[in-house]
Amino acid sequence: MNQSDERKLAPPASTTQVDKNAKLFTIKLPKKGALQEIDTPQSLLFIGANGSGKTRLGAWIDTESKQKERVHRISAQKSLAMPDDTQITSAQNAIDELYFGGKEEYRKQNKSNFRWNSKPAITPLDDYKKLLTYLFSEHAEKSIQYLQESKKSTQKVEPPITNIDKVQKTWEKFLPHRELIIGNAKVQTKIKGSESNVYNCSEMSDGERVIFYLIGQCLAAPENGIIIIDEPEIHLHKSIQVPLWREIESLRPDCLFIYMTHDVDFAAAFSDAKKIWLKNYDGKSWDWEEIPDVAGLPEALLIEILGSRKPVVFVEGENGSYDASLYRALLDDFLVIPSGSCSQVIQKVKALKESSQLHHMEVFGLIDRDRRTAAEITSLKDSGIYTLEVAEVENLFCVPEIITLISEKFERNPNEDKQAVEKFIIKAVKSELETQISLQVAGEIKYQLNCFNEKAKGIEGLTQALETLTSNIKNKIEKFYNNLSSQFNEAIDTHNYLLLLKLYNRKSLASQVSECLGLSNGEIQTLVLRMVKGKNSSKVKEALKPYFGEFASKIK
Repeated sequence: MNQSDERKLAPPASTTQVDKNAKLFTIKLPKKGALQEIDTPQSLLFIGANGSGKTRLGAWIDTESKQKERVHRISAQKSLAMPDDTQITSAQNAIDELYFGGKEEYRKQNKSNFRWNSKPAITPLDDYKKLLTYLFSEHAEKSIQYLQESKKSTQKVEPPITNIDKVQKTWEKFLPHRELIIGNAKVQTKIKGSESNVYNCSEMSDGERVIFYLIGQCLAAPENGIIIIDEPEIHLHKSIQVPLWREIESLRPDCLFIYMTHDVDFAAAFSDAKKIWLKNYDGKSWDWEEIPDVAGLPEALLIEILGSRKPVVFVEGENGSYDASLYRALLDDFLVIPSGSCSQVIQKVKALKESSQLHHMEVFGLIDRDRRTAAEITSLKDSGIYTLEVAEVENLFCVPEIITLISEKFERNPNEDKQAVEKFIIKAVKSELETQISLQVAGEIKYQLNCFNEKAKGIEGLTQALETLTSNIKNKIEKFYNNLSSQFNEAIDTHNYLLLLKLYNRKSLASQVSECLGLSNGEIQTLVLRMVKGKNSSKVKEALKPYFGEFASKIK
């Protein structure tokens, strides 16, 4: 392709969605000091943590790659000041100003100097006026050409569809309650169907102006070009981010779109795009990988993990729950991902650790102690899954150190409050002692059943293996039960408050304990969460850190 071909002003018209299987684009990207070729459908999406080099990679493709003559980059840092009036010039001069910051000869010198002020990674764009100049100049030239052809022809000549026509049609599609008024090198807006309340483009909202800007910039890109968009979601409402970019892609089926983002939802929504994980940038070279498939992990979750520089800890619970909120407040140096049940936590941690591309990542699991035995806890720790020193995460709200902090906050007597909580918990345990012991024995039986000899073969072998296992379990049930009974009764008799919190499974315990401190039912959780986010955060963290068991060594 020669230079003149690359610089045609008017891209092919298209209003239909492109068949992504119809064409593959090829691009060469730097990786660890070398260039690596990638074949990709129309969308290529880079995601990475802050500082992973997304913007600088976009700048490199724009100003240093062999494809730079075909690249048009839209910076995340840009002025949305939209001038009310526009000067019309030649379309070629207008496009040179928009692409290169000056006339054609500037291209031969260095686009980096003139468009980006020698700082392509950090210079904010202020080119809305240049974009409007190009759109109106291209519109004027095509209109003049149409007029001349109409005068020469005895047949009806179809009027051209200019790029500003396409901008208007697409803009109004995504803002259906507004209309653009375009004429006399000026853009105005009004409420659809109304002849009054017309306002100038400088008075548009950020969303209205950025939609116009993005559509116009992409239509102005070189034919068969590469369009790079840094933070494509910025200033756009969540509901239109992906549909808008899909529509813009359909207007430019000849172009490769490269998105640089850290928005997990945006990245996950582009299901058919090739996605690249930017792992690291050392100031000279980039390290990246295509985002792998990990069995058992949704792509959106994987993207969230890869887009964070923090070590990852999967925890039980759901987003918005007290326990998830407490974990996030306490483990602020981690990416905390609530995962529902303990089995989900275990499955996700093991899936990431077993991935050949991701096994080096810092990934942990943190689960309730529940009714797990010492052997089970040790086995889980070997897989990077740690257990709390209390039966349930909710029990953390009831530990004596937290009771003391709450009591002091309200100028109560901490010793009396701790005694009241201790008395309440002992009474609660006594009221359901047999149930608690039986549930824990049942948990031990379930764990022992997992020890079935899977290597047994044949009917006889399998039958014998099952009989041996069940016989061993039956012989141990009484021992299990008596041992647990002894632990519970010893804790009750000696008023061993901490041991009871380790043994007692009752999710409603914290809510019930609130009343011992003069609080309404359930208020203790809300109060502790406020404290851990306020001026007493360090005290709350230090109070709870010991109850994270061996995982406490990971907490800064």
